[in-house]
Amino acid sequence: MEPWEWALAALGLLSALYVFGSIIWGIFDALREERLDQTARILWVVAMFTLPLFGIVAWLFAKPRLSASAGPLHLRNRVQP
Repeated sequence: MEPWEWALAALGLLSALYVFGSIIWGIFDALREERLDQTARILWVVAMFTLPLFGIVAWLFAKPRLSASAGPLHLRNRVQP
């Protein structure tokens, strides 16, 4: 193999490890989320298994909205007089 072929193979391996690690992180993060009921957790895990990249991206967009709507503390914009 040529050196550039090794570089492409290494890049592909690193990309696969990154995606796999992201899926594992997303699954554990969804399972630890206290604001979700059991059905929602299962649906998130199924989404991450069936459509891995879409499921992770959807989770990254949905998670801040969960924490913003459920927490007792909210940041407010203050208007300076």
